[in-house]
Amino acid sequence: MTTIYLVRHGETDENSKNIIQGRKNTHLNTKGVQKTKELRQTIISLGVDICYTSPLLRTLETAFGLVADKALIIKDDRLLERNMGIFDDKNIKEYNHEKYWDYNLNSSDDGVECLKDLFERCNNFLNDVISKNQDKKILIVSHASIIRCMHHILRNTNLNNEKLHIPIPNSYFEVVKIPKSIAT
Repeated sequence: MTTIYLVRHGETDENSKNIIQGRKNTHLNTKGVQKTKELRQTIISLGVDICYTSPLLRTLETAFGLVADKALIIKDDRLLERNMGIFDDKNIKEYNHEKYWDYNLNSSDDGVECLKDLFERCNNFLNDVISKNQDKKILIVSHASIIRCMHHILRNTNLNNEKLHIPIPNSYFEVVKIPKSIAT
């Protein structure tokens, strides 16, 4: 059985101020570093064979804090945060979650990466990584949008339904076991 651990990066100063970072490179703040240290104990006790991470600093710092001395860490651009267009550096209240997470509407207004492209990117990544790592424990460290998409893909949810009901806070951690019949 293949096991996937989904982790959202630890907190940054921008997160604490509800500022959208998008693909901006930001560091973890003190709380983000502390939460990563706390999560490390759980991750290490479960065991990790390989770790994939977004190349942005906040995810790299989280990945290295979790498993630097325990598993190979591979940067993958497919794990970059969703392109947030004009909303980078804006307060989260200015971003219309319902509009940009509506699978059927699939809006790319204001330069935001459309949802179907985001899901396709995540699905391609998962298919690739799972096929290369059969029966392994895979840690994926990324961003809220990516983790949310992967949650729905791995749980095989109806994409026409609500996708925002699962909160993805900083340092979010989820375990998904993939039976061999699905992973092949």
